[in-house]
Amino acid sequence: MSFSDIIERAHQATDRALKKFSRKADFRSVLGDISGILDPHDMEIIVTRGKNCEIIFTNARAEERLFDEQGDKFTCKAVFSKHFPGLCDNCPYGGKTNTVDGASFEIDDTDGRTFTVRRNTIKWADGKPATIFMMRDITSQIEANKRLYNLAYIDQLTNVPNRQRLKEDFVEVEEKITAGEISGILALFDLDHFKTVNDTYGHNTGDVVLRRLTEYLQESPHFANRLYRLGGDEFIVVMTNAATRFDVIDDLKQHYKGVLSTALRSYTLPNIDVKCTLSIGVSIFPKHGSNLTDLLRKADISLYQAKEAGRNQICFFEDQYDTAQKFKDMFINIQPILLGVGKTFGYELVDRSQGNDSEDDGTVILNEFNRTLDALGLNDLENNSHYFITYAKNLLNPAVLKNIPRDKFVVQTTVYKNATRNDIQDEVKLLNELRENGYKVAVSGMDSSAPILELLNIADYCKFSATDKNYSKQKTLIARNQRVKFIAINIDTLEQFAKAKETGFQMFQGYYFNQPVIERKTKEISPLKVNYFRLMKLSSTDDYMDFKEISSIISSDVALSYKLLRILNSAAVGLRNVASIENAVAYIGEEALKKWIAVLALRGIAEDKPLELVRMSLVRARFGELLAPTFRIKRNPQHVFMVGMLSLLHIALEMSKEQLLEDIPIADEIAASLLTRTGVYSDLLRFYENYEYANWDAVSQFVDENYLDSSMVSDSYIAAVKWYNDLTAS
Repeated sequence: MSFSDIIERAHQATDRALKKFSRKADFRSVLGDISGILDPHDMEIIVTRGKNCEIIFTNARAEERLFDEQGDKFTCKAVFSKHFPGLCDNCPYGGKTNTVDGASFEIDDTDGRTFTVRRNTIKWADGKPATIFMMRDITSQIEANKRLYNLAYIDQLTNVPNRQRLKEDFVEVEEKITAGEISGILALFDLDHFKTVNDTYGHNTGDVVLRRLTEYLQESPHFANRLYRLGGDEFIVVMTNAATRFDVIDDLKQHYKGVLSTALRSYTLPNIDVKCTLSIGVSIFPKHGSNLTDLLRKADISLYQAKEAGRNQICFFEDQYDTAQKFKDMFINIQPILLGVGKTFGYELVDRSQGNDSEDDGTVILNEFNRTLDALGLNDLENNSHYFITYAKNLLNPAVLKNIPRDKFVVQTTVYKNATRNDIQDEVKLLNELRENGYKVAVSGMDSSAPILELLNIADYCKFSATDKNYSKQKTLIARNQRVKFIAINIDTLEQFAKAKETGFQMFQGYYFNQPVIERKTKEISPLKVNYFRLMKLSSTDDYMDFKEISSIISSDVALSYKLLRILNSAAVGLRNVASIENAVAYIGEEALKKWIAVLALRGIAEDKPLELVRMSLVRARFGELLAPTFRIKRNPQHVFMVGMLSLLHIALEMSKEQLLEDIPIADEIAASLLTRTGVYSDLLRFYENYEYANWDAVSQFVDENYLDSSMVSDSYIAAVKWYNDLTAS
């Protein structure tokens, strides 16, 4: 029942009471009529009037407070104000008050219970004004709201605010940053070796470590009321200061580095051997952003740097990390791994997002695996290639184990320079678990001067650190571990390839094949390749194509006809039921015919070379063609395709670029770009190379200079790889 309903019914009762009163009825019976209205079960109600605050009515619940009262003065001031300190302050008879008639306020009684009080002026049964106080006990409601708040905003394990509370609290921080009132830091804490505690002593012990850690940090004036738990063993600390406090950013960094360093301790419990330290990644606002998403991302990048540098340290975000990291997070870069004979063994997927273990909330995120599978065309795995991927927790999830072909994947973990004995034990356990679930495993970052034999005894593949140039010790280690296949990395020249082979490496990662073996004035081409080359010349002209001659060349070679017809009928082209070369040529049109003949001819010319030459050429061609319409200065998509496709052809033919282009009539701007790197497409060639080598700083610069959208670049690369896979599948 609402207050207005109660008052209305009280007025009706008053009218009836006045009639009785006018007939000299007993006043107590009048009050009996009113009390039936003013006695809701969840309220204490009193009616007072006069300067003496005489109580003229109490309902049953309010009367309980009077039961043990002594004396004969039952005034509000003598009784209820003792039970409700502050009640008089909100009464017009008790003193000066700003509480208007009809307003509500909250007070606590002497038992510590909280009441909401509504005060109003009414006409009493005798027609004179009186003051009514209606007091509702809201203690249980407050407690229930507090429980709901804690469930929504407080981490139940550590009793510190959670991620949702951080989001809401940071709204005010963002407003102050935008207004130029404050600066400060967002620090991301991660507990080193926490997984070892959980695995060795159980999750209950891990929970105790987290509780004790937060209790310890909350005792510090630096971290008290500034700590949030993101999940797992990750915590956030937000610290602010007046925008004018520090003159230069270095002063701010120095100050907060000193504050945060007080948390760099070894944390452990009695009777356990494992000690946990903290790695801390820090972003600065407003320098690194004003919104929570950007600052969290950059703090996470810095945390990754702190981990890689050896843990138990503070790393502030630097702009150069962001340039590289945003592309690592966004792009898949596919790097080939080849056998000594030049045959492709597999590919490494340089996709850092697969290794993001920052949070495990029980949700299996499969989109990264789907993205990779789509990019490589692994949905139809009728090939012999293997795929090296970074370890991620999802790999051991039942849904992933069920749906991906584990025998195709090599899961790669990295041995860090400052790895402790506990770190090595963790890696041994992880590699065994991966192998038990059907994966092949690889270890990267091994030091030949101090090899970790426990890992070598498990690994199927091994990569030495990029800085390890001790070929003598590498050779000895390779000879003693015949079961393990060793992969030489960063092999980008033929000289490096020869040295790696001599050392004993069985596999090679890099782009050593991306150089001509010899430079000749002439190159003998087999009869079949003569046809390919003739087609290349015919399809590379800007003049009218001689369809009759093209048809004649293709028709004269059964193998060539078969290959071309299969490509023209493939899903990559979209044609069906092409019965003849003449029909296909007429149907596909001039520009498309140029492209597809060039594709087929390139594959034919380079068939005795590593397939990577063809793959890279065609992926470059399609990648550039997809990007061409979106450049700040529009580029001819056909020319862009031709630049990418021809960029590696001289290697396949073992001749110089000049010799190659003498025999192929192409547009001058294409030739200048390929020969001198000063043509209109030269920057595109450098972009291809930087993308293939994962030089993300240079890639970022190219993207910014050409006003490209980063996600569109990523999507275009994936589309180009998928296009190549569809093409070769046919």
